[in-house]
Amino acid sequence: MLELDYTNILDTAVGAAHGIPKIAFEKMDSSSKHLIADLETARAAGNLGFADVPFDDETTLAVARFAKDRAFPAVLVIGIGGSALGPAALDAALGRPNSGKRLVVLDNIDPDFVRDTLDTLVPEDTIVNVIAKSGVTAETMSTFGVVHRWMTGALGGRAKEHFAVTTDPEKGDLLQIARQEKYPVFAIPPNVGGRFSVLTPVGTLPAALLGLNVHELMEGAKRAAIQSQKPFLENPAMAAAFIQFVLERDRQKKMLVLFPYSQALWKFAFWFKQLWGESLGKKVDRRGRDVYYGQTPTAALGVTDQHSQLQLFIEGPNDKSFLLWAVREFRDPVSIEHAFATFDSMAYLQNKTMAELFQAERQATEIALTEASRPNATVWMDRINEDSMGELFMFSQYLTAYAGELYDINAFDQPGVEYGKKLTFALMGRDGFSEYNRKIDDIRKRDRAVIK
Repeated sequence: MLELDYTNILDTAVGAAHGIPKIAFEKMDSSSKHLIADLETARAAGNLGFADVPFDDETTLAVARFAKDRAFPAVLVIGIGGSALGPAALDAALGRPNSGKRLVVLDNIDPDFVRDTLDTLVPEDTIVNVIAKSGVTAETMSTFGVVHRWMTGALGGRAKEHFAVTTDPEKGDLLQIARQEKYPVFAIPPNVGGRFSVLTPVGTLPAALLGLNVHELMEGAKRAAIQSQKPFLENPAMAAAFIQFVLERDRQKKMLVLFPYSQALWKFAFWFKQLWGESLGKKVDRRGRDVYYGQTPTAALGVTDQHSQLQLFIEGPNDKSFLLWAVREFRDPVSIEHAFATFDSMAYLQNKTMAELFQAERQATEIALTEASRPNATVWMDRINEDSMGELFMFSQYLTAYAGELYDINAFDQPGVEYGKKLTFALMGRDGFSEYNRKIDDIRKRDRAVIK
């Protein structure tokens, strides 16, 4: 069961200038009922699509059945943003090197990266999952074209057996191509945005193709969804949202450091960065007022970044809050047994475990941050498995949705990203985007400031 420990957020731990008084949580418990009601109203109206995804047993079963009949050693995902970060996070957390399965994600159009990646794959051994909610994403569609030529060049007509598409169920060029080529199609619900889509076939299809148990993934997500509708003091997602809202607004913690103490959760941190930054970084609130909200997410890895960024975190600007993710049990604690116990630097480690040392390092970081008045909370997981990861994904999505309610912003759009996409279309000569050419021409006419 997921738990939120906010001891080191309280003013009694980090001081009144940086912490939150306990009475604020007690007041929030009595005044937050409308937030739960508002999100439930949004869910019932179909505007909180991610919350219903775990309960769609039919889609989960269809994904599992499809994957069972396709034993490909390599799963190649073509996507970007949520269409890539979710599958990558699942694989990093749950994939095993000795499984005989490998996930490869083409999430960048750097031509050297694309070429080098394809050179590591054998078409006969590869299934390609093309993922795009809109079905027209420039990066995804261009990469799809390259990979399609690569596959058909090697396999001819049999290449069709090596493709599956995940996209909108009703519109988009990718859907039309899939129907033309008779590729299997899995739907992203129209009311689920890309960064909230990890528990749809966007994430579950690659996971199932890798041999992961998507039914258990959904069980954990269901549990978190139910918990996220409970009163404030029984609701870790709402409490975590309240913490970051107060720290950003009232304590000027403009950065959120995501600090997983688990190598398995490193790519999850990058998935969360998109979720948090794209959802909450907004120019206007729901009333149309300019607010320029947004807490900048960044990532650090325990214990690696204790030897990299921790000096800055402890003694640099006190403009950050910290969210640690910790795991109670590891699959193998790994005993430290060696032949060098006569050396002082090794003697104290003899007959200990790597797990003990890892937890000691995490606790040391927590203490050091707290002593330096750096507010930090910890999300605890019992262990890393499909059930706990489903719970963590759903918790994080509700956390973000509640933060949007507290800020009174739309956490489910991304107008800034859309503008960049339209400029790209215009630069590449796509029909229907000529209105952006004047802006592009103005920028091109500027005198360049270059040093050689």
